[in-house]
Amino acid sequence: MNPNDLIQRIQTAIPDAEVIPSGEGCSFNLTVVSASFAGEPLLKRHRRVMAALNDLIASGELHAVTLKTHTPEESRG
Repeated sequence: MNPNDLIQRIQTAIPDAEVIPSGEGCSFNLTVVSASFAGEPLLKRHRRVMAALNDLIASGELHAVTLKTHTPEESRG
């Protein structure tokens, strides 16, 4: 799996997202920063990101994802 593909998918779903991937193969850690996360609980943020990746997980192309989701303000602190 190419990390740029993950970035593109997430940014299509969350246009203002800054996506920072680390990992390789089919396992990635993703940090996603978006102002649109403001006021959203953690679970809703994660669901939004995972919705962009569900088909990759279902196909086995992406096996493991660890997420960190922040607003820009949270990422600075």
